[in-house]
Amino acid sequence: ATAGYRGAATAGDSGAATAGDSGAATAGNYGAATAGYRGAATAGYRGAATAGDSGAATSRGKSEVGTNGLAVARGNNVKVKGGIGSILVIAEENATDYDIADWKAVVVDGEKIKADTWYCLKDGELCEVEE
Repeated sequence: ATAGYRGAATAGDSGAATAGDSGAATAGNYGAATAGYRGAATAGYRGAATAGDSGAATSRGKSEVGTNGLAVARGNNVKVKGGIGSILVIAEENATDYDIADWKAVVVDGEKIKADTWYCLKDGELCEVEE
């Protein structure tokens, strides 16, 4: 599903949804959601959400945003990435009951937390990981 400027796109499981600037994209489990500048992208279990500068990406897989964005991922073996000034929020769940086992929120400052670098949560701390 694809939508233009300020549009909304929704795709089912394993689907792909793309929306333009200020748009909203939602994809189901294993899907990919991408939104442009100031857009919002949401993906389900093991999905991938990507939003541009000043956008928001939420997933149960991996979330990525541009400068000054908000990336949130919750689940098991999830990861986040963002540009300078972005807020990264990551929560690991218990494997048996979906309760939060650990979580962390940080701001990408380019020094302690690097821009455009994937992070996961291990033992309560963010760790760099490969894509």
